[in-house]
Amino acid sequence: MEAKPVDAALFKAGMRTLAGAVNIVTTAAGGHRHGMTATAVCSATAEPPTVLACINRLAATHGAVAKSKVFCVNVLRAEDWELSSAFSGAASGEARFKSRNWTRLATGAPVLIDSLVSFDCRVVKKLVYGTHTIFLGKVEQILLGQKGKPLLYSDGQYARLAALTIGEPMPEGLDYWGF
Repeated sequence: MEAKPVDAALFKAGMRTLAGAVNIVTTAAGGHRHGMTATAVCSATAEPPTVLACINRLAATHGAVAKSKVFCVNVLRAEDWELSSAFSGAASGEARFKSRNWTRLATGAPVLIDSLVSFDCRVVKKLVYGTHTIFLGKVEQILLGQKGKPLLYSDGQYARLAALTIGEPMPEGLDYWGF
């Protein structure tokens, strides 16, 4: 039996149900700072410490990362939803960086001082696939920022992480042994 191609709209609807940590991926190229909100970010390996970031090839930040060969993953706190919105398109260019304090570490990419954590990376490999490029970045330096809960995004909404207490009943619809 031949498999039918997966419908793109159905795939996107399914992917919207995944909760993801909200990050701002930044870089500096040509004397300008660039950045965008991203949830397609994760650790790739601990030895050597490496993260990956998937960036749409149409995004301005994509070209800047490809040119500079550096990026920083700034993991946002739950209180940072307005900053995430600014980097998602509510603001553009240098205006995105105005409301907060930024620094630079080893690679020169912008680092958000009060993020949960920032991973300053040098691109070691990239893979172009479909509409995106997957950038593998070797972590050159880490800045542990303010403590807090991560900002999450799922089904078109921002959310914050809430821990379940041992012995607390599971929310309706979740089967502890069956997920």
